Amino acid sequence: MTQSFADKLRLILLVTGCETQKEFYAKLKSVSPETGYDPVRAYKWVQGRSSPRNHSVYEDLARLIDLGISGDELRTCPFEDFYRLLLGRYGDLLADIPAPDAASDRNNIAAPVERDEAHPTYPLPGYLVGRYLTLSRAWSPHRPGCLITGVTDISRGPDGGLFISYIENLPWGRLKLNGPAQRIGRNLTTQLVSRDQEMVLTFTYALPPAPGVVLAGILSGVTMHDAEMRPVAGRVIGLRLPEGSEAGIEAGADGYLGLTAEDIAEQLVRFDMKPEQAAPLAPDILEFLVDTGDRGLIEAPVTAINTIMGKALSEPPAPTTPPVPPKFYVVDKKSSTRKR
Repeated sequence: MTQSFADKLRLILLVTGCETQKEFYAKLKSVSPETGYDPVRAYKWVQGRSSPRNHSVYEDLARLIDLGISGDELRTCPFEDFYRLLLGRYGDLLADIPAPDAASDRNNIAAPVERDEAHPTYPLPGYLVGRYLTLSRAWSPHRPGCLITGVTDISRGPDGGLFISYIENLPWGRLKLNGPAQRIGRNLTTQLVSRDQEMVLTFTYALPPAPGVVLAGILSGVTMHDAEMRPVAGRVIGLRLPEGSEAGIEAGADGYLGLTAEDIAEQLVRFDMKPEQAAPLAPDILEFLVDTGDRGLIEAPVTAINTIMGKALSEPPAPTTPPVPPKFYVVDKKSSTRKR
């Protein structure tokens, strides 16, 4: 029953558009000012570690989502029945959530949850699926003052969640890592693993609004071409490739770029961006990647991300017809002089 309620609560958070327990608590108070819903305990409820003891909480939830059922029915009904009721009222909001199977509901939904297993309260949006040109600072001590190019593919995994693959072309060969993605608040985080190269990279991106043209955040891991394998972190940015683009990692040659706006602009064009759009975008990308922050922190401020996103979304100006220069007529004074 505990885990079944956790699954129901995550769906309620989804259809009410609340990304945090604080937001949800405020929305619940708007329909029931004296609600017994506790946003602190709710973190355990949504993980399936416990469930509300105060039955008025279920009544408040039922009143909020307005499915025509009582709080007791919300608490005790099978998850697949609850899903169908929500689907009938909030169908579009559940488009990315696979319909539960009765057998899997009995086998999986009611299964106990490991204490260290983190369940996202809100699924990652489907519009992130696509291919991204990814740029970050090179970590190798043998490549100072360089950027490195990667290609990130985001797809649907077999469980309906998002799955990420990341590739770099390095002088010694190709590095390929992959792993599932998870949502934490307003961020996407993923730990990508390459068992062949014994490499792990952790990406944390600020979630962009639809249509998701820019992924920007922090990349951390260890240096590979370094005897000490030092821990290191830096900013990373991904730009969605145009629909239908077949550009792959091969377009980036050996993966390394100079730390200049010109080199970035040329790389953007190699990956099918229009030159007139790449030119004004490249300086902002460079500034984002090289800013070291302060107080020993490496951050990815939303203001910088929004500037890049705005230019990535903007259409290049339409070419204008150059003005026709005026015609000048030269008068031959000799031929116009009357003969005497």
